[in-house]
Amino acid sequence: MRYTKNDIKNISLTEFMAALGEKPAVVYEGAAMYYTPYRDDPEPIFLVDVKTNRWHDYATDDSGGLKDLASLAMNPDIYKDPIDYILKMMNEYEQGKELSAMARRPPEPMVISLDIKKVKLTDFMKALGQEHPVAADGNLRVYKAPYDDKHEPTMVINTETNLWRDTKSGAYGGIYDLAYELTGSCNMSELNLYIAGQMGYFDRKNERQEQKVEPPKQEQEPDKPKRKMRL
Repeated sequence: MRYTKNDIKNISLTEFMAALGEKPAVVYEGAAMYYTPYRDDPEPIFLVDVKTNRWHDYATDDSGGLKDLASLAMNPDIYKDPIDYILKMMNEYEQGKELSAMARRPPEPMVISLDIKKVKLTDFMKALGQEHPVAADGNLRVYKAPYDDKHEPTMVINTETNLWRDTKSGAYGGIYDLAYELTGSCNMSELNLYIAGQMGYFDRKNERQEQKVEPPKQEQEPDKPKRKMRL
């Protein structure tokens, strides 16, 4: 919900106190006692009447409504209008509740349609930003190691076996082993998501490039035959 000035009359004091970070210390039928939101008191002496939507401060004997409370709680160096302060606090409070609800919501299972075992390592390297190897020899392709900070050309892919090996560190394996070197994760679900994510971005990038087709050239009208002179 997004609060506007039209909603001010419908905001309850208990909601506003919650937006200020205050919880009732004692709850009665139709009323609640709070610690004063604009003063440090040792006891809860701030009464909120739920039925009338008004408050009473037993320390000062002051009382009032929503705008009066906002005027006392806001920083006058920052806010000049209590309405603006009320809207800011209420909207931030609602946003916080929405984020909290999203955090408690169980994540939806992600379905991966990609058959990762059939992904070519050379295509995966393209997805990682290396469009072409730095060298090639028969079925061997040499790449800059993406998992090494120095990015030295020590990673060799065998296109026939779809396996790779690092000539410097001795690391080797398939696409999952490569994903492990890149992420440090041993969790198969996380590796699947990482590989699928990289390949998905790569596929979308290729689709955008394919869509950039030059507009068809306009056909030139054939030259009109020249009129022959009559003799």
